[in-house]
Amino acid sequence: MPRDSRPVRRQRAREQARLVRDQERLARLQPGGAPERPLQVESPAQVDVVATASPCPLCGGTLRLEEHAAERVGGVSLRVARLRCRRCGISRSRYFRLVNRELH
Repeated sequence: MPRDSRPVRRQRAREQARLVRDQERLARLQPGGAPERPLQVESPAQVDVVATASPCPLCGGTLRLEEHAAERVGGVSLRVARLRCRRCGISRSRYFRLVNRELH
């Protein structure tokens, strides 16, 4: 099988980098992908479960929770789950806001 020429390999690498960049942008637009769009949870205990429930948006691998912290972002208290993909190794953060459940 003949090897691809250097320009062909470079073009494929550029296309792959563009695809990854676009997938990262889409992941940040999803709920929880940015501080402006936090997922709502009722308890801090839910953060770990919800954060690791969805797959890596780049490769579909399993996400591992590395840190769960409380932070103030733009004057709002948020929970931040810092995750790393077990397959591709990409790091990402998911944002959560605690909401009080109203009792009837």
